[in-house]
Amino acid sequence: MTRARRMLWIPALFVGTSLAIAIATGAAVLLYDAQWLVRGVGAGTADPLYAAGPGAVLDVTQGLLRALAVLLGVATVSLIAGLWVGSGSHSEEAVPAAARGWVGLLVALLLGAGFTAVWEAMAGFDGGAVAQGAGLALTAALPAYFAGGVLGRLGGFATVLETSGRRQIGLGSLVGAIAGSLLAATFLGRPVLAVTAFLGATVLAAAGARCQGWIFDRVPRRRLVLHSPDRPELRFEAWHTLIPETTVHLLLEGERDLAVDHPPKGDWRAAVESTLAEDDAVFFVGAGSWSAQPDGRVWTMYEPDAAVRALACRGFGWDDDRMASALVPEMPGLTVVAEWGSLGESLAQSQPLGELLRALRDVEVERVWIRGPHGRLPDSLADAGLGADMEVSRYAGAVEGSWGPPRLAPRRDELWCFSRPSAPPGPLPGMKPWPLPGPVADGRQEDPA
Repeated sequence: MTRARRMLWIPALFVGTSLAIAIATGAAVLLYDAQWLVRGVGAGTADPLYAAGPGAVLDVTQGLLRALAVLLGVATVSLIAGLWVGSGSHSEEAVPAAARGWVGLLVALLLGAGFTAVWEAMAGFDGGAVAQGAGLALTAALPAYFAGGVLGRLGGFATVLETSGRRQIGLGSLVGAIAGSLLAATFLGRPVLAVTAFLGATVLAAAGARCQGWIFDRVPRRRLVLHSPDRPELRFEAWHTLIPETTVHLLLEGERDLAVDHPPKGDWRAAVESTLAEDDAVFFVGAGSWSAQPDGRVWTMYEPDAAVRALACRGFGWDDDRMASALVPEMPGLTVVAEWGSLGESLAQSQPLGELLRALRDVEVERVWIRGPHGRLPDSLADAGLGADMEVSRYAGAVEGSWGPPRLAPRRDELWCFSRPSAPPGPLPGMKPWPLPGPVADGRQEDPA
């Protein structure tokens, strides 16, 4: 996706180039005749302006400037209107809205090509006001409006990505406008006809549409949003990417992610998953401790927050029979995976951690994993584990943030493992061993037993 982010300037470049070619060609067709003389100046002499005298030269020059100003003004207003309409598209509508914008631009350029073909064949309709007004609309106003719509939607898409995409789009469209103007000034007339220039602009716009489609296929798009009726800040989102085809599910409270499926690279949940066999049963404490499980694995969840539990069941598709009502599982031989936020909330209402670990040891759990923000977990965890006659291990890890979408903040994790003395976890991928608090570590060195 990083590569796709860096290519937003390319479709903007194509839009700017095709629009500049269209406006420059339209101006040339409407303001000049086949001999590149200003329309409205009499023909029949070798030099009409010279024959008309110096005053006529000034009048023609002023008239040409006024006509050019009108044409550029109409194009500018149309471009601004298109930008305003295009910037109103929501992120969920990015792909269909962008497709409509590109189709509109292609149709507008084809209409401009058709008009210039008829205009050249009919010798400019004798420069009639109605014909010139239609030409102004078809060669400048419509292409500028739809080009603005495409750029506006590109800008909205860049806002969703939360990158420097807007600068890319602005710079790309500006460079494209300069390049298109130079191309039109260099090749228009002989040997390139106006209709050919418009068809060339259409080809460039089609290339820009294809490039934007390539980008859209590789950037996640939000497909589903669910909200909690009791807590508006609590929501569930699903983001889908076409190439490669992946879906990321998020449970969010405000801007803080509570649960992620699939977790990012180096996440602590992936490290814990690496220690489990396919037939190991798991007991999760807190929705944030969960990760997608193999189809054959038995797992249950204890979530003390009723609103989080209800929304997670709707979003992730959990069955109600997987929801546990007690913090201590009834089935023996489970692996317990807990998020400290949910576990601490439960402990405050039930029992101290030492008593919980002893209760878990009595039901013969294999291991107890507890994760929290680095440096936020109490050192008393070590004493509680040793007091329950369990082996205590401590790990630290870091996960790089993702600029999105969806956006995930960088995180530093602290992971504790409480296990039977005969089954320590060993090394974990993406995590590094971290020393236990000083007094506990010193005590273990004095008494290895």
